[in-house]
Formats: sequence, structure tokens, C-alpha cells
Amino acid sequence: MFPGSSYTSDPRDNLRVSEMSEDPFFGLSGDSTWNACIGTQGDELHYVEGYLEAAIELANAVIDKKMLAKRDTLVLPILYNARHAIELVLKFVSGQLFDCGLVAKKHPTNHDIKGHFDHLVAADIPDESIRDGLKTLERFVVSLDRIDDDGQELRYHVNRDGEKSLKGESLANIAVIRDSLNELSRAVIGLMNRTIDLVQERKSGTYTRRCSRADLREIAGMMPPLAEWSSEAFTEAKNAVKERFSLSNTQFSKAVDAIKDNREFYGMIGGETDLPYLLDDEVMLVVDQWRILHPDREGKEPEVVQGGRFRSAGLIANIKKRRECVDALSGTITSQEAADLEALFYLGRGDFLPEQFEDRAAAYLKPLSDDAELRAQTGRLLDKTNLLVCLERGARRAGRLSLVERLNSAPASQDPAPEAAASQARE
Repeated sequence: MFPGSSYTSDPRDNLRVSEMSEDPFFGLSGDSTWNACIGTQGDELHYVEGYLEAAIELANAVIDKKMLAKRDTLVLPILYNARHAIELVLKFVSGQLFDCGLVAKKHPTNHDIKGHFDHLVAADIPDESIRDGLKTLERFVVSLDRIDDDGQELRYHVNRDGEKSLKGESLANIAVIRDSLNELSRAVIGLMNRTIDLVQERKSGTYTRRCSRADLREIAGMMPPLAEWSSEAFTEAKNAVKERFSLSNTQFSKAVDAIKDNREFYGMIGGETDLPYLLDDEVMLVVDQWRILHPDREGKEPEVVQGGRFRSAGLIANIKKRRECVDALSGTITSQEAADLEALFYLGRGDFLPEQFEDRAAAYLKPLSDDAELRAQTGRLLDKTNLLVCLERGARRAGRLSLVERLNSAPASQDPAPEAAASQARE
């Protein structure tokens, strides 16, 4: 069943829709416009985002619609939804980090937001952004935990002890709450997104016990070029890194080792890496042919070309030019080199991490089993109007700095000639 659809090809599902039509909350109508995905079609993050958005929408409605008569009633679900969103995001972060080994044990299943928060803080997650995100979240946790430490006070008039809920409070300002909810939203979304990214980064294998991949990238950016590592500049940078990330000398050394083992980060400190098969000269041969196929139009006025103005002679000329460019590279670029070249392009496009370069190149090599496939792959790369830009970015991310310099000296095409539109369309 497609999301948002009320019809499936399975008669049993359609019978179920018919049977549920009388259900006051889960019945479906003939109009699927307002069908919402829940349960098997839902997502854990929908809960976090949903409760937080509900709190914000309610606060906005009370103020924007001047619902003065509903202040005293709606403030309760507003605050409860905010509290529940915090509880859910803490549980999400804790669960994700437990699954990837960054949290040693799970917190007991309860509604104690301060307990869940303290559990994450105590884990001292080896990622600066996560730690900073928790610091940003702290004041919201403390505020709501103070008035409702078990998730009951905002839901019931009387708490578990038989006492009146929120008895220590008498007023809450919805305008203040709305402003705080907007700050809370940024904190929650930031922490949630960083957790997702961190889990993915761990799969790259680039991290230390104290530093995440993102931390190592920051550290590489703080270090001077390798040529200056025997100077005072290195000592100053080392001390700054140790203070910012709370690293011991040993932890700093391990971070430096990880940086040197990473193509991208090693390049950031002035190191140079090799590609498995591809040489700089071969890349430049490809770029030369690419520039023939996509001539530089700098200094020419841009023009809008209507479809009716295309002429078969121009298209034929472009096809002939493309074949000549591919011919010029045939016998020069081997299949292994072509696979490296393709990996370099997609690395520059941001499709994968530099640590995966060799694996991606090996995957791109598999289809290149004969000359026909190699020619076809070469033609597809030459067709790409962003080839030069992506090769430069890819070379930088791959730590091939000498190639970056050579590619930067080859100006990119401004816009293809009208007859090249057919090759653009193939992208």
C-alpha cells in the first residue's frame, strides 16, 4: 500500500478498510488527502518531531489567534508535549548510541528525563557536537524536571502521592514558552541530526576512543601544515586542540595518527596520497578531451535556445566530436584507471566518504569487462558538464593535492554550446 493511499491491490486490505470505516479514529475515507502514516508506515523520529511541533503550533495558535479564554487549558498540553519531546529525543539518542557502542548500557525504561539526560552526560560521548548539544538541552531538561520529574504532573490534576500537581507553581507565560520552544526545537533537531550523522560516520572506521570523525576533521583544520610541525606553530596548535577537546598527550597522538591515516584529513595538513591506479597526467588527458567537448564560452553573452532551433547538423557534429574525444582516450585509459576516475568524480560529488574510495573504485571496475563498456563509461564521464568541478573536489577529498593544483589551472566551462544540449540531457 502506498503511503497516503486508501486502496491496495490485496482484497483483504480493502475489506479491512471497509470494516474500519466506522472506527472513529482509524477509519479511512474515500479521500486520501489527509491520510497520515503511522505504525508500520511511521518512523521513530515522527514521535519526537510530532510532539515538539504540536507544542509550538498550540503556543502559536493561542497567541496569534488571541485565544485568551484558552490560556489556562492549552498551556498544559503545550508544556506536556514539550516535555515528552525531550524525553523521546533523549531516548532516541541513547538508543542509537548504545547500538553503535558509544553508550555502555541502557537507561531503565521510565519517564525520568533528568535521569536519561544524566545517563548520556555521564557516558561522555566522544563527539564534541553531541556534548555541546546536551549542554544546550540541559536548561530545558532542568526546568521541566523541576515541575514534573516523572511525567505525571502535566498530565493529571493529582499526582501519584495524592497531592495537587504543580502545587509549587501558579503562573506560566505562553509568550515566554513559545520563544523557549523555538530554541528547544533547534536544540532537539540539532542533537537528533548529529546523532544520525555520528552513527553513519562510525561505519567509516575513522575515529579514536576520544574523538569522532567530525572531531578529527576539526582537529586537522586546526593544525599547521606538516612542514611546520617542528615549529612553535605545532606546539600552539597542539595545546589548543588538547584544551578544546580535553585530550591527554596520548589521546592527541592517537588523533594525529588517525588524521594521517585518512585521505581527506591528511590532505588538509598538507600531506599527499596516491590513487590506486590513476595518475595525474591521465586525469589531465581526460580533462583536455572534456574541454574540447565543452568549450569555454567565457566572454560570450548567454543565450536561451528554444527547442525548435536545434538542427540535426549541430547534433550530428556534437556526436562526431564526442566520438573523437572518446577515441582519443581509447588505449590510453585502462579499465582500472577509468574506475578510479569515476570514483574520483563521485567522491567530489559527495556520494561517499574518502575512506570508501578503494571499495567504490572496485565496484565501478566490475562492469568494465571489455573495450565497449570502457568506451561507454568514458563517454558518460565526458558528457558531465560538472566533471572538472567534481574531479577537483574529489582530488581534494582524496588527499591528492598535486592534482588539485593542476585541475585548478584548467578553467571550467562556463556553459556548453547549444549543440551540446543533447549530452547535457543525458546527465
